[in-house]
Amino acid sequence: MKEYLKRQTEIFSEEENKKIEGLNVMIAGTGGLGTNQAQHLIRMGINKIYLYDNDKIEITNLNRQILYGKDDIGKYKVNAAQKHLDSYDLDTEIIAKREKINQDTEIPVDVDLIFDALDNFESRFILEELAVQNNIPFIHGGIESWYGQVVAIIPGETVRLQEVFSGAETKSTDVANFSPGVSIIASLQIIEGLKVYLKREDCLKNKLLLIDLKSCEVDKIDIKIE
Repeated sequence: MKEYLKRQTEIFSEEENKKIEGLNVMIAGTGGLGTNQAQHLIRMGINKIYLYDNDKIEITNLNRQILYGKDDIGKYKVNAAQKHLDSYDLDTEIIAKREKINQDTEIPVDVDLIFDALDNFESRFILEELAVQNNIPFIHGGIESWYGQVVAIIPGETVRLQEVFSGAETKSTDVANFSPGVSIIASLQIIEGLKVYLKREDCLKNKLLLIDLKSCEVDKIDIKIE
């Protein structure tokens, strides 16, 4: 066990701790959700993170995309994110994939979990299809203003994201977001992803978690379709 992981050893069993250290994930998008997800995962000592993105850093990203500063403006997000994460000198391997998610995206064969850190449902539905084709659990999260949602999609065991959000449309304008809200949703995605990976029964299986940060209310909705 790595020394810096000492505080989490009592939260998980010995077998679970070993399994976490062998975890390989794909993070699709290195914006607000993705940078937060990567921060949490690397500090849990997982084995490998594949980062996917094809965008460059803009000044409006800096209010919530926590791996970047003004000196990073104009750089590709995955490259800047990889540089910052590698600078921590922890044990997680970071692999940057400077590409946009599309139907031809090849999922690395060693990926155990896919985390949705995208900002539109068109790309999310493509990512979900790739996850299903490769039989990999897919952890969706999204946030707008004070409101967010999280759901775990497990191929062959749960409903599809496309069934839950079939009427969702990609918005043409920038979505309102702020750093604390983004961090909360990303954290919940990581927690749910770990529970799915460790095969715990208390994960969001056929459940949609809705979070209202303004009123501090949380709802868990049954989404199983008979």
